[in-house]
Amino acid sequence: MKKSAIFLLVFLCPLCSFCETVTLEPITVTRNYSENATESVDNISSEDIENLPYTSLEELLDYSSSVNLKERAPFGIQQDLSIRGSTFEDAYVTLGGVKINDPQTGHFTLEIPLTSADLEEVGIYKNSQRINFKLKAPQDKGALLKSSFGQYALWENLMSINFPISETKNRLSIEHKISKGSRTDTDFEIYNFSYHSLWQIDKNDLEFLFGQTKRDFGADSFYSSRFRQEEEHINQTFFLGRFGFDSGIFKLNNTAYLRRHRDKFILDRSNPPLSTNYHTTYVYGLKEELSFPNDLFVNLNIEQEKIDSTNLGKHSRLRKGILLGATEKQFGKFLLEFNAGTDYYYKWNYLENAHFGTGYFLRDDFKLRFSYDRLWRAPSFTELYYSDAANRGNPELGIQRSNNFDLGFDFLPKEFFSLSSSVFLRDQYNTIDWVRNNQADVWQAQNVGSVRAYGIDIFPEFKFKDCILERFSVGYTYLALDKASPFAYSKYVFDYDRHKVATSFGFNYKGYRANFVSNFSKPVDRKKYVTFDLKLEKKLRDFTFALEGINIFNKSYEELKDIDGSKRWYKLSVAYEF
Repeated sequence: MKKSAIFLLVFLCPLCSFCETVTLEPITVTRNYSENATESVDNISSEDIENLPYTSLEELLDYSSSVNLKERAPFGIQQDLSIRGSTFEDAYVTLGGVKINDPQTGHFTLEIPLTSADLEEVGIYKNSQRINFKLKAPQDKGALLKSSFGQYALWENLMSINFPISETKNRLSIEHKISKGSRTDTDFEIYNFSYHSLWQIDKNDLEFLFGQTKRDFGADSFYSSRFRQEEEHINQTFFLGRFGFDSGIFKLNNTAYLRRHRDKFILDRSNPPLSTNYHTTYVYGLKEELSFPNDLFVNLNIEQEKIDSTNLGKHSRLRKGILLGATEKQFGKFLLEFNAGTDYYYKWNYLENAHFGTGYFLRDDFKLRFSYDRLWRAPSFTELYYSDAANRGNPELGIQRSNNFDLGFDFLPKEFFSLSSSVFLRDQYNTIDWVRNNQADVWQAQNVGSVRAYGIDIFPEFKFKDCILERFSVGYTYLALDKASPFAYSKYVFDYDRHKVATSFGFNYKGYRANFVSNFSKPVDRKKYVTFDLKLEKKLRDFTFALEGINIFNKSYEELKDIDGSKRWYKLSVAYEF
């Protein structure tokens, strides 16, 4: 870490001589009357999506210090999502307001069936452990063609076209990625396809989204270091249809959705008959949202989950829920929002959930905030029914519950600087984990008892005008977990980052843009590491030329035990917009 700091100082100090006049760029301060004003939120904006270096949409999450994105391979092939020490099964991921978690296993939750041309922004709601991918609205016209090539025989192509049909705006996006992989048996081929349609007249609208992602890849040691020639084939389809109606007295949104996920897993690609599993899951449901001018709302939903698997068998479970509350209201200097609801879920009967958030403006640019979330999660089908020589599910698993607390502040002066910070606590019980008492034992899914996760995060950001250095930010999160478990070994829950620092620098010199980011991590039981990513970009009329690199100093590290992190990977791209 000391070498990294020295490098940054040597690299940045000479920039001061290039700034003719260093002007502090005003940051417009607007009180946000949306749901995130009383909660600690990291927003990945459309500007970030355009400028940051990344190989897949999912990797954008790792630029938050509160997120530990444990990649088995880059380019969106597979990542385990952890928010403030939660496991990949705990996070709640939504697309267009609809939950897209996979009931088979959380390993598949972050398979987003979109391209970079389809995404407006990403919200990371830390206390409620939720990620929301917000769709970019289709336009009447406009198109993007992009092609990239890079190391390890990488070839990428993207086409996205906006077009009208009568009163409807539409966008069609197609993407293809292929590579031999940076190490043996990590080759991949990926297809992403989406079609988004939006019809709006007065205050009424009709929306349709169809997305599909197909991913075929070598999975070297993804699930077991004993098998280095694993292979996987994934095909996911997502459909959403929504009708919005505004009567002037109330607003009504009705949404129907379907997510189908197919997975073929080969334990040894050189000997497929040894073990090949097929899994197909379906998640489909209806969601009704009714809101009133006084900011009160009622949500009703019904959802069916099904699986047909050669290993897990056939299973089905139904969930019905109701949620009531109020979106953010301001009373003088106070902000307030709350909701509470219950779900009737399969054999676990009624499960309660709640959110409460409040804020107080000490000054126009300084706000204190507090939020509380009561959360639960059901076991995945894998945790309930999976069985092989090294792992055994448990059909008697109970519901995991937690009480989450966040106390912090947002300081947003009208000058060049902003600062947010929080202290947080998650009190979790009936924690679900894969555990064992001896290394020779099989891993067993169990409710292991209580876990307390606590820590602090801080995020300062600077913005400048008329200077090469346009933007500088640092995110830091400290995390600790206490446990009360009778088991000696934990597979997932206690593999977390004790310290994480995410740093970003944005430069602009005569139209040449550069974004340089670093990620320092200190896992609790593994070696610390720091990686650096870089994107250089130049726009010439309708063309954009870019050079991107991840792990540009080729640091050796592990994000998951016994799985090597991504090697240095450069790519060149050219994009044409019209």
